[in-house]
Amino acid sequence: MVKINEVDKTKLTPEELVVFEKFEIASVESTKLPPTVTQDEKLKLYGLFKQSLEGNNTAERPGMFQLEAKYKHDAWLGNKDKSKETAQKEYTDLVAELYKKYVKPTPTVASDAHAAPAA
Repeated sequence: MVKINEVDKTKLTPEELVVFEKFEIASVESTKLPPTVTQDEKLKLYGLFKQSLEGNNTAERPGMFQLEAKYKHDAWLGNKDKSKETAQKEYTDLVAELYKKYVKPTPTVASDAHAAPAA
């Protein structure tokens, strides 16, 4: 399992680095979302987060009595073949959307989720 702080940023292009840094901020902001976020929204976040860091899910599907693990597995599998960068952008956008829906005001990352870096 890859952890967000284990990603080698020196191997990222400047564009990928900008996306990744916004993803890092969004991942911290996501922990501040209220418990009213729906289970489906949490699973969507989970699937995008895992795809963002690890790529495609290659694990076997958990057994029928492991419901939570099965839901998480399927949420991640739902992002199959999505690039890590695309998953990071979608994760950042989803966190911003959930902030608008549940928190207001939106986190800093939401206002410029895909803006070019300042020169």
